[in-house]
Amino acid sequence: MKILRSLLAGISSAVGPMKMVLVVRSDLGLKKGKIASQCAHAAVLCCMRASAGPAKTKLNAWLMQGQPKIVLRVDSLEELHLLTTRAEASGVIAEIVRDAGRTQVASGTETVLGVGPDQSQSIDALVGHLKLL
Repeated sequence: MKILRSLLAGISSAVGPMKMVLVVRSDLGLKKGKIASQCAHAAVLCCMRASAGPAKTKLNAWLMQGQPKIVLRVDSLEELHLLTTRAEASGVIAEIVRDAGRTQVASGTETVLGVGPDQSQSIDALVGHLKLL
């Protein structure tokens, strides 16, 4: 276990600071608990996608760095889609959460976008203009 941690720490420092960003649609007027739940869904989706592909090294580095996450907001579905397109074009993981429709919004409503985990500078280039939630 000690050797594995040492190897992962080396990977972590080699790739630089990592983060994940969760982008919430503020136009939906979601309650705090719903936002928390949807953000958790986004984080899990991003981790699952990273663990199954070439982004696994980035995932491991992010995990070793304490899984930093930032929650930001957009004002519309269009902004969410634009950000998704930009992230995918730059090779950064982007996962949209679609709600099941059991509580506050209709089934299929796109609520949160998870971006990353990836290098902080790559994510900042995509979302640096957004405001904190």
